[in-house]
Amino acid sequence: MTKKQSKRDLDKVIGQNICQGREMRKLSRDELASMLDIKTSHMGLIERGHRGATATTLAKVSRIFDIPVDHLFGRPVKLRGRVMWEPDVAGTKSTSDQIQCLLKDLNVAQLNFISYVIDGITTMNDEG
Repeated sequence: MTKKQSKRDLDKVIGQNICQGREMRKLSRDELASMLDIKTSHMGLIERGHRGATATTLAKVSRIFDIPVDHLFGRPVKLRGRVMWEPDVAGTKSTSDQIQCLLKDLNVAQLNFISYVIDGITTMNDEG
């Protein structure tokens, strides 16, 4: 694979992830473009992988989507109905990263319950 082809492939992955993230947040392309201070037509080119996003744009997208920048370079993966992001195209997501993604959207009561379950599991392991 040539360097140019590799860049195109990465631009396409990033664009698909931005598009999917935008749709998950129920934002129009125009709304996201406005938040990023770019033209809607340019936003479309980025989402289709025809243009690369600048580092500044990627940083803004990560803040808007509340995800680490490196997640935009990976592939979205569905786990139990939720989209999780592999941190890079070649790598795999660690178990702790997967857990953090799953816990991110839970409320305090749900987090307290999970803490209770984990305490029970560690107590069982200590006794066994």
